[in-house]
Amino acid sequence: MPAIAEPEDNHPATVMRVLVMLNAIVAILMGLAGSEARQVLLFWAGLVPARLTLAVDGQLPVLGAASTLFGHMFLHGGAAHLLMNMVMLIAIGRILEPTLGSRRFLVLYLVSGLAGGLAEWAWSPLSTIPAVGASGAISGLVAAQAMLFGQSKRGPLMQALGLAVAWVVLQVLAGAAMGGPDLRIAIMAHIGGFIAGLALARPLMRGAQGA
Repeated sequence: MPAIAEPEDNHPATVMRVLVMLNAIVAILMGLAGSEARQVLLFWAGLVPARLTLAVDGQLPVLGAASTLFGHMFLHGGAAHLLMNMVMLIAIGRILEPTLGSRRFLVLYLVSGLAGGLAEWAWSPLSTIPAVGASGAISGLVAAQAMLFGQSKRGPLMQALGLAVAWVVLQVLAGAAMGGPDLRIAIMAHIGGFIAGLALARPLMRGAQGA
């Protein structure tokens, strides 16, 4: 399948802008919060796999499971972590959102983030250390970008895999910069989000072309 040309229209990437703004607002609130409030927020909105495991047994409400699966996409471990993710979101979102449409772009972002959270839970279901960041969702965007716009001679899938490796390495470096024992880089969330992006890219593109 030939590479899809980059969109020439000037439609604003509205959802991408909203996502960046939400992440920035949450980061500011995290910075203003005291240590105790920060720990509470990390537990209730960060990706804590043990909460999902307990929820399966009915020991926590479904709302708790939802907050940990979706909330982690809007929390970050520091300025460097936030900046790296938002730069990538802007770089990819300005192309993908006008191409797919705002609703499909949002579906790609949220489903990739959800798939990343579920992958991390399946890998370490009893972990109580919060994992934070939009990296799983953005991994899905990276995969979709490569699948739809990849022009490598090796093919879009191989280009996507190469980008995925580079992205994970950058995230590990960001994790080292974050420091502290209360947060961790969720490698499996990156992988889960990436696989979701690969799977969703072409169907979403076909839906956008048929709209």
